[in-house]
Amino acid sequence: MKPIGVIFNPFADINKKKTGEHLNSIKSILGEQALVRITTNTEEIPVALKEFYKEGIKILGISGGDGTIDHVLSSYINLFGSDDLPVIVPLKGGTMNMLMGEVGLKQDQITSCNKLIQYLNQQGKLPTVERGLIKVIDERFDYVNYSFTWLDGFIYKFIKWYNQEGAGVKVALKLILKSGIMSLVDLNHDLFKEVESRVHINYGKLPFESHMFMAVSTVKRLVFGFRVFTEEPEPGERFSVFYLRFPFFKKALYKLPKVLYSGIKSDASGDFLNHSASIIRIEGNTGYAMDGEVYESEKPTNITLEVGPKVQLFSLKDERP
Repeated sequence: MKPIGVIFNPFADINKKKTGEHLNSIKSILGEQALVRITTNTEEIPVALKEFYKEGIKILGISGGDGTIDHVLSSYINLFGSDDLPVIVPLKGGTMNMLMGEVGLKQDQITSCNKLIQYLNQQGKLPTVERGLIKVIDERFDYVNYSFTWLDGFIYKFIKWYNQEGAGVKVALKLILKSGIMSLVDLNHDLFKEVESRVHINYGKLPFESHMFMAVSTVKRLVFGFRVFTEEPEPGERFSVFYLRFPFFKKALYKLPKVLYSGIKSDASGDFLNHSASIIRIEGNTGYAMDGEVYESEKPTNITLEVGPKVQLFSLKDERP
């Protein structure tokens, strides 16, 4: 029995630049303890996972970005359930590597693999942190997706723009600067326009027909390092919720950096909510992003977000000073 299975996405941003080098390094480091499988599309993921499951793997490495991790976790849970999930090892191979930062795997994936083997050889187990998943039920699909974050409105539009411009750290910084300038000179830009949808949080409907931005998350940081939440999620119990309407955004524009990087409490007007919940229903959604992966819709659709299963993630956070 091999204890480790690795899914390698060769089209993820970092991996596609040096595919052979990264793949060979991973295979060399993990050696006989791992099955490494290349998946060139989402249809190949279940095939690899069935092989891993038959082999009895207990550690699942995923070399790609946050979107790849979502696809792999969703496929695994839909195939085998969530009662006995393997320890997940996020390997930094993609465009957005939000989850890697969350668990302290900020260095390259080769370093993470070396650390993984070091822990297994010296201690026989891995240090982990527990996070929850969001169960995303989209009425268009006959399957369920699982994610660490769900975003619509402003950030969804921003991620689409970011992808269109070629992605990467330099692109992100450039667009964040552009967005900041636009917020000062052109608040009528489509980026800031509210999206129409009706939102129910914990079975109560909010009294508005549109909002500028909503984020639901089981991790502390969103894309681009935003730390907007004031209530931390509880794995298997609740997720963090950030809901913003344009009137509050315009009023609080001067403290936007604080909103994005340290978080502020909910406003009595209801135009800004920052708390936690266990179920959310969005009626009339026309597009959203899950961990950076964009899902567009030609017509309004209904989305339900529920608390998903808990996941153990390989983490080096204790090694940080």
